[in-house]
Amino acid sequence: MRRAALLGAFVSCLGATSCAAPNAPAPRSAAAPTLGSWREARRKLAALSKQAEGQGARTLRLALALREPLTGRTLEARGAVAIAPPDSLRMILLGPGGTTALDLWVRGERFRFAVPAIELLKRGDASTPRAAMRGLPVDFLRWWLLRPASGKLLWHEVEPAGDRFTLRDGAAVIDLFAASSGALSARRTTWSGEGARAKMLDEEVVEADRIGCGTVRYHQASTGLTVTVTCEGEETGRAPNPRAFEDPDAPAEDVSSGGGAS
Repeated sequence: MRRAALLGAFVSCLGATSCAAPNAPAPRSAAAPTLGSWREARRKLAALSKQAEGQGARTLRLALALREPLTGRTLEARGAVAIAPPDSLRMILLGPGGTTALDLWVRGERFRFAVPAIELLKRGDASTPRAAMRGLPVDFLRWWLLRPASGKLLWHEVEPAGDRFTLRDGAAVIDLFAASSGALSARRTTWSGEGARAKMLDEEVVEADRIGCGTVRYHQASTGLTVTVTCEGEETGRAPNPRAFEDPDAPAEDVSSGGGAS
């Protein structure tokens, strides 16, 4: 399972241009936001979401380098991800010899995560316990690639270098920093339970100069893993083939009739 989590982290950072160490959350000011400042915060967040979602349906060609924290080995893979906001993505990564290293399918709240080399196949949906998904970056990718900057606004601060937003996205709390330069960083912490019994399941951090085709670094706390992903090309202006988003496990007759893409 640990190896599966490490392979899963191959896919956990996409869509940005260069990166550095993540911005640590700044201490919050004691002053509560006014009605005017809260409206301005919501406007800024909406503009950020619109800018990110404006990328539209597209396909990215990727090269990944993963440094495994236990052995120090660097693993490499290449592949592509087809993205169709707001609810569908398909990512296939190939290892040495062109064999499939990882196959991730997301359609709405449903997902399929496969690592053929170790005969790992996991499926789930909105009812899947978040604890069962620890180490798998499905929720993170769904948020980062399909609906970045989405979530319920909990707090906002204007800092000298940009705006910091605190968002809630289901079982996760996100610290999102949008720099005046256009850079973005996000720290996504996933929790199980509520109140005094809440337990942190994982923390994922990504930092990028912008959303788009480039290079980004991702870190996953549960595995101690750092992944560098380079986008080698991007196809925009033409939606990916709809068959890419059909359920890979759907019977052939269902796929041909469209049942696999429901």
